Order: sequence, then structure tokens, then C-alpha cells
Amino acid sequence: MSLAAQTMATYQALRNKTVPLVLWERAERTPDEVAYRVKKYGIYHERTWTWLKDEVTAGAHALADLGLGHGDRLALMGDPCEEYVICELGAMCLGAVAYGIYPTSSQKEVHYLMADGGAKVFVAENQEYVDRILPIMGDLPALDRVIVIDTQAMFMYDHPALLHYEELMDRGRRAAAEDPRAPSRWLERLVSEDPMLIVYTSGTTGNPKGVVISHGRHLAAVYTIIDRYPRLAEGPHRTVVYLPLCHVLGHAVAVTIPLLTRMVPHFGEDIEDLALTIFETGPTVLFTVPRYIQKFLSRIIVGVQNSSWIKKQAYRLAVRVGRARLRDRWAGRRAVWPGLIYYLLYQAAFRPLLNKIGFNRLQMLLSAGAPLPPEVMALWQVYGVNLSEFYGQTETAGAVITAQAQDFPRPGNVGRVPAGWEVRLADDGEILVKGEDIFQGYYNRPDLTAEVVDAQGWLHTGDVGEWTDEGNLRIVDRARDFIVTAGGKTISPTYVENALRASPYLSEVVVFGDKRKYLSALIEIDFETVSDWARMKNVSYTGYTSLTSNPAVVELIDREIEGANRDLARVEQVKVFRIIPKELDPDADGEPIT
Repeated sequence: MSLAAQTMATYQALRNKTVPLVLWERAERTPDEVAYRVKKYGIYHERTWTWLKDEVTAGAHALADLGLGHGDRLALMGDPCEEYVICELGAMCLGAVAYGIYPTSSQKEVHYLMADGGAKVFVAENQEYVDRILPIMGDLPALDRVIVIDTQAMFMYDHPALLHYEELMDRGRRAAAEDPRAPSRWLERLVSEDPMLIVYTSGTTGNPKGVVISHGRHLAAVYTIIDRYPRLAEGPHRTVVYLPLCHVLGHAVAVTIPLLTRMVPHFGEDIEDLALTIFETGPTVLFTVPRYIQKFLSRIIVGVQNSSWIKKQAYRLAVRVGRARLRDRWAGRRAVWPGLIYYLLYQAAFRPLLNKIGFNRLQMLLSAGAPLPPEVMALWQVYGVNLSEFYGQTETAGAVITAQAQDFPRPGNVGRVPAGWEVRLADDGEILVKGEDIFQGYYNRPDLTAEVVDAQGWLHTGDVGEWTDEGNLRIVDRARDFIVTAGGKTISPTYVENALRASPYLSEVVVFGDKRKYLSALIEIDFETVSDWARMKNVSYTGYTSLTSNPAVVELIDREIEGANRDLARVEQVKVFRIIPKELDPDADGEPIT
């Protein structure tokens, strides 16, 4: 059988399975292999596949005892942790549908998502999320119980709906001992087309929409990642779980890809300790979004700025040689001497930098979720980090629409289409996608489903793209976001924003200019990087707001924008900017951002 035929056969086999069935099969096949590691009280604990299967069984029994059944909904809210995964998988065993709520959601957003999803049971990571659900329980007639994972701050709480996670699991373990054949009944009742997840969109243009994803479609869809990055299946890998589990990619990294490969997820003790978790675990594969990539890059640049003169010179020399080496790599040239010189400079300059942040063992760094500035991607590759970008949407159920090659691809595109999927461009450039494994529809909104999936089965992504000469897809922008200036020029704001975000001093950029003579921008500075720069330059400040208004900082940002403008066409250049006087923090109450 050819490799292509094997891939298609794997897709079809996965379409006919459910996630709990794959978990049971994995526990039978590799019972003593490590499923994941979790840090508790400063120590990492290994959980085997047998252990996970038994805990999921207990969780399913306990949730069934609370009245959760086939077709009911379980809502979860909190940062990634093993208890979240166990509750989610337990609900799936019963044929219930799980959906996560972003930890940064306001109480108003929580109310909407709970009412729309109609969850019967709510899982809260800790007291913070209990405080968001208890005041609105009276408005949610479907909600019966609230399970709390971490009750350390809840000694004064007394509510009949509250149930501690450990008490829940104790009940489940007793029930599992009394009825050991229950998992067989659950697995027989489940079918691959049963919904397993509702993944809510961000709701930037209205209320969030619930994307319904079935078991079989999700399993086959996630296999596209393995198809485009076969190294994932070639041996054991370590990764870190930190992307929200309520997002389809976060769920795939924490649950689905480990089920299908030997990739071992690691859960840190606190999401705020992400840098420490990465340093401790030394991941070989890491899935990320541009925001994190740029933050780590800023840390490196700040470290170089604060180093000695000789280290700065070594770094600059290594970057110059690294760029030349990278151009050779992109062109397919394998010159011996330049490669040897780069290797020596890598050992002297880049490897120590990567050691400090735990990236020294990375075989693949995979970015998705938003366009990655090409300069940022190129600089990581200069450092020797194999950074690749892929493109997908929640509506593709975990599948990549396109993905770059797995070894040091050229920046500026999002790669090629995986096997089993079709991509074409509409007359206006909109990216259209077709595959057997797209989502089942928006929850309770067939009208909205019909707006994005046409009669021929093409998913209208809302993104505008173009094909490169090499056959790779390049994302231009969201169709609704294009700017038409007063002079009639059509501009992609994302392209301009990415050019500006390549600066380590800029955290977020929003470009305006529709029906105006020129472009202007709102800037959020990177506080850590800019404050380090200010201390080096003896620029005094008292906090974020005073830093943004300091003339020296304004001049710094002006220089950074001028530098970016040199690589932009005249009509794309930002002529005016303003620095916002506060950090955009979605965790803060009343923040006007998603």
C-alpha cells in the first residue's frame, strides 16, 4: 500500500472511532507508558495510560450520578490542568458534550455561554470561577451542580450546588468498583458522529458561536497535523500544555495528539509559571501562538542588551552569519564551510540563549492562531529553532487547512494543503475549504451555518489569500478588515501590523486608515522590554502610564515605526501613532477586549 493510501486509510479508520474508544485502545496497547506528567507541590508526577483510563472511568461514573447523560452539556472554566481533562473525557464517555469557557471571560460572557450551551454541570478550577457562576445560577435553569477543583480559598462557601472534585472522584471510584462493565456499555452506545465538543468562537463581531465537533471528525481532522508534521509520530516527544483547553488547538495538544502519537504533555503547577515549566521540561515539540513567540523573543533581546560588550558583538556576528546560512537553507544549498562556521557561532552565541529559556531541545516549534511576522520567524530560525507555521480554523474541527514544511520553511506563507482536503480561492480571493471532517454546524444556529458552508460543502473562511509561485498559500487578511484609503488604495492592515510587531518594543498594534489620507496606529508597548531599555538609558518612570508618556520612549517607538516603514510601500506606511496609556489586560474587569 502506498503512503498516500495508508494516510487515507488512517483518516477513514479514525472517522469511525470515538475519543473514549481510542483512549481505551491506547490503554490496552501501552498500559504502562506515560500519558502525561503533572507538577504538584513542586514535583512532577507521571500518569500512565492505565491510570488515566481508570480516572476517566471514575469521573464518568460520578458525572452520571449527578444526572449527566447522553446529549447533556458539561461546561468547564479554568487554566489547563489534569482535572479539567479528566472531567471532559468522563463526560465524553457518557455521550455528553463538553465546552470550555475562556478563563478571561467576563461574568456577562459567562452568562451568555452558559445560557446558550445549556450546561447541566459546571466545572470551576478555583474560587475565582466559582465567583463568576454562583451569582448567575438563578438565571440558568439547566445548571444543577458546580464542581470545584481547587477549594483552598473556599472555606467560607456554603452552597448546595457546590461539590469538591476529590469528593466527586471518590464517589466515582466506588461506583466503578461496583460496576466494572459500565465502560463497555458506554463505548457500545457511542458513535463517531456523536458531538463531543462545542468550541465557542471569540465573538469579536457579535455573540460567540458554538462550533459543534463530533468524535470521528475531530480525530481525523487532528491527524492532518501529523500528516503534515510526520516527526510527531516518529518517536517520543515532550510538550507543554498552556494554550486554553477551551480552544480546539489546546484540546488537540493536551488530549488528541498524545492519543495518536507518543507525545507526552506536561502540565505546570501554575499557568503564570509557563517560562519555568518550559525550562524544567525542555520540550522537544511546542505548539504556540505569535503572542508567546514574540514574548520569548523579547526576553532574548533584552538579555542581549543587558550583556557585556563582547557578548553583544558575538551575538551580532552570529546573527549575520545565521541569516546567510538561512538563505542557503531556504535555497537548498548545503555549503560545508559556512555551515561549520554557523555551527561554531551557534554553540558560542545561540545555544546559551536557548538554554536559558528551555528551547535548546526543541525539534519543532509550531505556530498558529494568527499571522506570524516574517522577521520574527526568520530570527528564530537564525537562532537554530525549527519554527513552522500552519493555518486552520475552529470550523475545521482541529484540522490544518494548510501547513508549512516541517524543517525550516521560508517565512511569508502558511504552506500546503494536507491529504484529503481541498482549498481554492473564490473570485474575490476568499479562501474556501472542503473536507469530510469540517464541523457539524453552529450550535442551535442552522442559519449561521448556512452562511459559511455553501450547498457544495465549501467552508467560507472569511480570510483572503493568494498562492505563491511554489504552490504555498499566503494569508492576506480577513475579508472584512481591508482598508480603502481616501486615495482609493486597498491595504491589508494585518500586513502592516505584523511589520510593526516585529519590533521587540511593541506588544500590540492596531492600524486605522479607512477612507483617510494616511494610516495611523494605536500602540501597546511591551512593558518588560521597554522598561529594561529605560533603565539602561537612565530614563526615569514610575509605572506603565508614565513610561508611555515619556518623550524618550515616544522617540524610541517613533524610530521603531520608521524602521518598519522602510520595508513598506508608501501608502502602507504609518504616519501617525499614539501609545495607549495602559496595558490591555483581558483578566481585568471591564477591559474592552476579548
